[in-house]
Amino acid sequence: MVIRVSRALAPALLALPLALGAVSTAGAQDFEAVMAAPDDVELNLAYARDQAAQGRLSEAASTLERVLIQEPNRHGDRLFYAVLLFRLGDYNGAKVELDRLKGANLSPLQRAEADRYLDRVRDKTADSAVSGRVTAGVVYEDDAAGAYFTAFDIFGAPPAEQGTSSELSLSIKGRADLGASKAWEIYGAGLAYDRSELSGAAVDFQRFEGEGGLGHRSRLTSLRVGLLARQVRLEGDPQLTELGLRAAFSWRLTNRTTLGLRAEAVDQNYDEPAIDAVSALIGGDRDGERYSLDLSLAHKLASRTTLTGGLGYEVKTASYDPFGYSGPRVSVGLDQRFKRGVYVLANGSARWLEYDEADPFFLLGETREDTRLNARLAIGAPLSAFAGKGATGDRREDITLEGALTWASRESGFPLADYEGWGAELRLIWRFGARN
Repeated sequence: MVIRVSRALAPALLALPLALGAVSTAGAQDFEAVMAAPDDVELNLAYARDQAAQGRLSEAASTLERVLIQEPNRHGDRLFYAVLLFRLGDYNGAKVELDRLKGANLSPLQRAEADRYLDRVRDKTADSAVSGRVTAGVVYEDDAAGAYFTAFDIFGAPPAEQGTSSELSLSIKGRADLGASKAWEIYGAGLAYDRSELSGAAVDFQRFEGEGGLGHRSRLTSLRVGLLARQVRLEGDPQLTELGLRAAFSWRLTNRTTLGLRAEAVDQNYDEPAIDAVSALIGGDRDGERYSLDLSLAHKLASRTTLTGGLGYEVKTASYDPFGYSGPRVSVGLDQRFKRGVYVLANGSARWLEYDEADPFFLLGETREDTRLNARLAIGAPLSAFAGKGATGDRREDITLEGALTWASRESGFPLADYEGWGAELRLIWRFGARN
């Protein structure tokens, strides 16, 4: 199999190892200065802020602890210390520090932030928790039908037609601990997504997903194994139903690096009237099984900068062998956070699919090979970012305005038409319940 990488995606793939090697660290001279003057509070605070900005949360917390031993009434710095403990996963320690602030003289914004972190600590340490998000927005696509349907190029590819759609989604997840140790849990998650035509050649598309099972977590690892159900609908009719299993494992290697592994095995049932009508003639249809395995690595370059990379492999079987395929995929991503909660998310992926056999019925005896590329760039900010201080300590911090540009490409070879299209998205996102 020949793997082809688009020129548009290659720089992003090459940038990942370069960026991972560009991790900044505090200079030895700064550390030596702090150790030489352990009683210099302002020097220690500056060092702690610098360490936190670089993602060295443990070092920053240790420095703040020394400061607070000397000057326990620095309430703003104690709030900073509590937030660091929360981010390190020391929820009991964070609660102790936040409880000490209950009678402290804080500004209204600091008080609101302390109360919100107390709520988050309770969510993290509670026997059960529920969280989720709701989105509402509009989506524009310059080739609305091409993104969903494969077209033939025997007498010329069909012209691209633009379209605009509304978008609504609800995702929710919950857990309940089993036993006093809180190491085991039962969990559930659900997703409902709808994209409906507003104008042009936009396509009605819906996706529904549910998952539930058993999980185990420790300070550094988590494992979940559960049942999975998924359905995709096109133009109001079922197009694909999947039932099977999903397993997900994560391991926090360091405070900056997390390794993830996810596997799926599902049975697929397609509802495609045109193919079903000739299935007896050709000896099968698209129904079969799908297996996938994905390995990911997330690394914090700094407290506000996270890079991710992923490798995966997918295998699909089908009763009509030419519909079966297998192939690898790669992905890269950047999560960059700024002040006031503003963020930039950039990600790209590439998939290479080699189909199992030549297709004498639909593809004139050709064997299909696909190269599929996707990229997305999003910029967002909570509504609180537009306030004078950039923070509000209320529900405006839970509602985000996000805009995004998307690009996708699919190369399949004759007699199938290639696809390339871009889109734009604008949405409001409300996050509720227990927060990560």
